[in-house]
Parts: sequence; structure tokens; C-alpha cells
Amino acid sequence: MSDESSLQLPPFNGSTVRVSILYAGLLVIPTALMLQPQIPGHDTVDAPMYSFLVENDKVGKKLMYDLGMRKDWREKLAPSIRKLFQHTDASVDIPSDVVDILNSASVPLSSINSIVWSHRHADHTGDPSLFPPTTSLIVGPGFKSNSKSYPGYPDNPDVHTVQDAFEGRDLIELDFDASPLKVCGLRAIDWFEDGSFYIIEALGHTSDHIMALARTSEDRFLLLAGDAAHHVGEFRPTPLLPLPESIRPSPFEAPRSVIACPGSIFEQIHPCSHSHDSGSFRTTPFYEPRPAINSDPATARVTLEALKVFDASPNVLVILAHDPSLRDILEFYPEGDLTGWERQDGQPNSKEAGTWRFLRDFGTKDIQELVKAQQKTE
Repeated sequence: MSDESSLQLPPFNGSTVRVSILYAGLLVIPTALMLQPQIPGHDTVDAPMYSFLVENDKVGKKLMYDLGMRKDWREKLAPSIRKLFQHTDASVDIPSDVVDILNSASVPLSSINSIVWSHRHADHTGDPSLFPPTTSLIVGPGFKSNSKSYPGYPDNPDVHTVQDAFEGRDLIELDFDASPLKVCGLRAIDWFEDGSFYIIEALGHTSDHIMALARTSEDRFLLLAGDAAHHVGEFRPTPLLPLPESIRPSPFEAPRSVIACPGSIFEQIHPCSHSHDSGSFRTTPFYEPRPAINSDPATARVTLEALKVFDASPNVLVILAHDPSLRDILEFYPEGDLTGWERQDGQPNSKEAGTWRFLRDFGTKDIQELVKAQQKTE
């Protein structure tokens, strides 16, 4: 995966899916728990919890990819998991969960055929017990045999999952050995068997972690990346997607603005600026994941490298489960869907508008003053 041409996207077989993104609450987490090195001024990470409604009209199927966190987490999660959130100084705000949003949009829960968990952590698993028994639950490889995921609490005292998620419904563990497909070097399953939605093995963060590649048009895709990374600064910039000399639209302006800012102003806060290779700030990600955030850091690195290749393709919009930089870029359900993310209409499309939006996180007073000074000279 040394260059963008190595990304061979699956061929078109005539089918697409409609994908909608649901805002299922917000976590605020100290940056130092997840990312390194520390960049001055970026002390906390806003981590919205995204859920996705995927609809395949041709086969008449709907699924949810991730559910955010259950609203009654303080009462229903294992005490050890509740303490984990409390002791890390993370704040949790869930004004409306996924079921609230679906109900408000008059979507019958019985119409949801499956729930796909990207992995076992409580900020993704939601509350499947609210869905009828006809809704199956899809999990990654090894889930059932791993005591860290199954069975759930209270049968198992120290897991993120809750036993009522599994009761009375089909629990389907994916078998990637049974599929010959690979996408970007990672094993994949054509879920609807029509080339519209692929579930991808993306291990490392947990031993059961998966991503999903959704085809929204003949040659455009959304990569629902789960927790393959926790901040897009872990995979931007790269040699495949270098930081441009002029960033347009500026991350400090409206997302569809034509105003630009120079990429060079971020050199001073990039970790490379303190090394012998300071010139590589345009092609080196701002962050590395802290090893403790992933159950298998070496395997997580393989997944992250694949993520960089997906991200470099103009045909793929990567959406992390907790990416705040896209909140003012994407249209949230039920107001709209993501199907036309690549449309331009004379303005930057969603990928172009959102790629460098994360640089707002580093908008210290000094950076802001540099931007204003540059704009005055133009």
C-alpha cells in the first residue's frame, strides 16, 4: 500500500445503499488519554457518537452501524465500566439516543433487520434490547469466545456489553475465513451480496473491530471507520494526502468558504518542527495513538495504514465514529442523508470541505493571529 493506486475499490454491480448519519450524543475526553504527543492548546477531544442507518432498497433491508451509548449507562453498565468513564474525567451527554431519533422520524424499529457493532465498547453498542427480536446483532470475529465481550454484564462482571443486548435475538459472528474478498489488503464480506455494502476486518483497537465500506453511487463510497482512529490527525497529512500550501476552505472559516489559509502556519505546532526532519510536517500525521488505547498496537497500525490509503482516495469519504470536524459539514438524520456527499454544485464537496477542518483543534491565539495577518496581505 505504498501509493494511492494500490486502492482497488470493488467493481460496480448495479447496487448502492442510502446512508444516513445520526448524532447519538457527545463524549468529551482528555486528549492525553488517546493521543501523543501533546499539542499545546488541544487538551480535550470532543467525541460525538455517530450511528449510521444503511438502507438497501433493492433487497429491502435496513441496518444500523453502531448505536452510540445507551442513555441508562449509569444504571445498566458494569460498575467497572462506569468507573472507567468517571475516573478518566470524560463527560457524557446523550440528549437523544438512536432509538429516540428513529422514533421521532417514524421509523419502526421492526424495520431494522440488523445492528452491526464496530466493536464491543459501550460508546458503540447502545441498547439493542429496545429493538425487537427480529433484529439480529452482527459482531466481529472472535466476539463470542472472548470473555472481554461475551457474555455481557451482569453474567460477566467486567465487560462493556450488557447481556440484555443478546437475549432473544440472533447473534451473528462474522467469519472472514469464508470470504475470498479483500479491500485495501483487509479481509471483507459483501454483506448484501450485491456489491453495495462491505464489512471489513479492521483489528487492533479491539480483537473484534470491523469497519464498513458503503457504496453511495457507482464509484463513490463512505468508509464507516469506527475506532480505527480516534482523531483524523492520526492519518493526516501523509505522502498520499499532503498538507497543501494553501488550505481552501480555511479550517477557521465557514466550511463552504472560498477563503484560504497557508498550510505553513501549522509547521510551528507540528511535532516534526522539533525534530531534525522539520520539513516533513506536510506529509506526517500530527498524532500517534497512545499504545494503551489499542488492544493490539501492532495490528492497529496495519489498520491505520489502510485507513491512510482509503483517505487519500477522492472516491472515499472516511468518517470516524467520533470525528467532530465533520459536524458542520454533514447533514444529519432525519434532515438529510449522506448519499450525495460527492456533489459540488460549484462549492467544495463534503470531502474537500472537511479534510483539513480538524486543524481548527490547533487554533491557538498565535495561529489565529497568523491567519488574520496572512489574509490582510492577500
